[in-house]
Amino acid sequence: MNETAGIGVLGTGRYVPERSISNEQIERQCGLDAGSIHKKTGIKRRYIVEDHETASSMSAECSRQALEAANIHPDQVGLIICCTFTGDYVYPALACKVQSLIGAKNAGAFDLMANCTSFQVGLTVASDRMKCDPTISYALVIGVALQSRYIDWSDSESAIYFSDGAGAAILGKVPSGYGVLASDLFTNSRVFEAVRLRGGGSSHPMRLENVQEGLQYYEMNGLEVWKQVMQFQPKAVKRVLAKIGKTTDDVDFFIFHQANLNLIHFLMERMRQPLDKTLVNVDEIANTADASMAIALHDAVVTKKIKRNNLVVITGVGAGFTFGAMAVRWY
Repeated sequence: MNETAGIGVLGTGRYVPERSISNEQIERQCGLDAGSIHKKTGIKRRYIVEDHETASSMSAECSRQALEAANIHPDQVGLIICCTFTGDYVYPALACKVQSLIGAKNAGAFDLMANCTSFQVGLTVASDRMKCDPTISYALVIGVALQSRYIDWSDSESAIYFSDGAGAAILGKVPSGYGVLASDLFTNSRVFEAVRLRGGGSSHPMRLENVQEGLQYYEMNGLEVWKQVMQFQPKAVKRVLAKIGKTTDDVDFFIFHQANLNLIHFLMERMRQPLDKTLVNVDEIANTADASMAIALHDAVVTKKIKRNNLVVITGVGAGFTFGAMAVRWY
């Protein structure tokens, strides 16, 4: 394929643990009214790992699925990017462990952190690298979130939303005019403190006093998240579409970060788009953070909601707050 070839998604995979926690359990632990979680979020249940499972084991499983779907051998992968903030260790990079687990011995590997926007940013970085370096024939991008070990399950601000999971995509060369057409990224750091995990960071290392204060758990201002998404997510979509001379009406399918069912409904309504132009799975598996767009993309692909020639927008928002969007002509 010539040097003007595009970079597109050739295969996807996903992993969601089997162990579930019901809304009723969370409502009892948090002292919430029965049915209040579903009413507020649309979420029915969430899934968490067993004690023996790790971010790397989840990543390896969804990666193997993606490799099989793309009909690619691990030796052919030239780049692995793990999009996460919940790696097995603070360092080394989770991607290095995944490289070993799946036998991708020829791949360079590193991690990327943009929180719930990470998978879309990872796709952007991988496609950019492949365009700069034609010796990279295939790239593996993984979004993974092992969140259950960082959640205070008695905290109603965070316990109601989150789940564990992983998703992956193989990128490779596709004909010119297909694949990634444009990407966009911007940040509103004025609300940097609204969603955070302080414990273990260099400002709050894992010391007894920090653990006693509960800094090892998520802290989240749900109302601020809602405000940020409503204000800036449509802007992110419009910015990336403007780069290719398109509008939201031209988009065939949207892949959103699966934060909240009601939020996605509001977004589609605000952009005046019908709900059948997106896939929602947050109601069934909750918010899987860095993994959510990867899992949603996989689900849309395997259920054939995304078809060849479709214009697809993949868009997310992550703590910080970072907003991203990517326009893809599906091959």
